Amino acid sequence: MNPTDKILLHKIKTGDRPAFMMLYERYWDSLYRFVFGRTKDKEVTEELLQNLWIKILENTESIQTDPHENAKGYLLKYLHYRIIDYFNSYKTLPSTLRIDDAENSIEITDTDYFEILEEHDISDLFNMIDEVVSQLPVTEQKIYDLRIRKNLSVDETAEILGLSSKTVSNKLSKAIGTIREQLTPEYKSSKKLISLLALMEILVN
Repeated sequence: MNPTDKILLHKIKTGDRPAFMMLYERYWDSLYRFVFGRTKDKEVTEELLQNLWIKILENTESIQTDPHENAKGYLLKYLHYRIIDYFNSYKTLPSTLRIDDAENSIEITDTDYFEILEEHDISDLFNMIDEVVSQLPVTEQKIYDLRIRKNLSVDETAEILGLSSKTVSNKLSKAIGTIREQLTPEYKSSKKLISLLALMEILVN
């Protein structure tokens, strides 16, 4: 029997990495579709979801579950308001933006990265990423360290390095792209792996 979201959240709070990966796999596809279907922007979608997963890691107790110990409704509502915040910041809020039947959408399962993690030691993945990062331009190395490993916000990273927030975002995207391209074939078969690894670095540190 699969553990409920409430049980997984409790385990995540104690630093249980397998529990985090299980929750991540359970909702990644449906949450991605929910956000992308409204923003129509891949980078914005990834940023909003990344922030949600960080919230789950750092403030687990704030994630609410329903009487069936299911967190999906809360996660969708949280993302709904973050999408509104995003559109409000650009003054382009769609008049029809709302939470619809996404809670009942069909799950599309992509377990490639779980198969990868079963076949390879996750430390090998981190070592590979560290090697790629060490070859990046110095500024990109610093941005990756502050934003991913130390979990600072884009604005905090920008302030420390004396850069604009847009520059930080662009250079981080470029760094992640470089990592993705240089992973060996067996590691880059999953579309979700890079995002998961970035989040796992936060969980490990």
